Amino acid sequence: MPSNEDPFSEAIQLKKAKKRLLGALIILISLLILSYFFLEDRSIINNQNIKISFVDEGDSNNNNDVALSSEIFEMDSFFIQIGIFSDKEKTSDLLSSIQSFGIDCTLETVELDGKKMFRVKTGGFASYSEAENALEILKSNKFSGIIKKNNS
Repeated sequence: MPSNEDPFSEAIQLKKAKKRLLGALIILISLLILSYFFLEDRSIINNQNIKISFVDEGDSNNNNDVALSSEIFEMDSFFIQIGIFSDKEKTSDLLSSIQSFGIDCTLETVELDGKKMFRVKTGGFASYSEAENALEILKSNKFSGIIKKNNS
């Protein structure tokens, strides 16, 4: 059945349809490109380090949020607390493995909530920056710790 429409008007409608399709594709591509900047990368959130807290038996103030400056503490001595544990045998194994990296460690008995616990800590460091360097050695060998100031 022949069409009653003019071939010229059909060509105009086809041209308009192509322009609409091109416009829709441009909008779609623009939205895809812009979504890269607005959507959050969830893989970064899942790969964050886990924060480990340590028990501080003497000081009840929480100083984790305070940024410590090396210049302020140059006169004091510091140590790295590796952790506080309940099993002396496993703690002794941990102590010997840390000493194998050339870091001087000691085992100290402390009482927390009426229980006998064992604290593994490094020897004293003259400055905060020396303690930071030792902590980096520990971290590179898959150990964690926290730098603390000796109460003197």
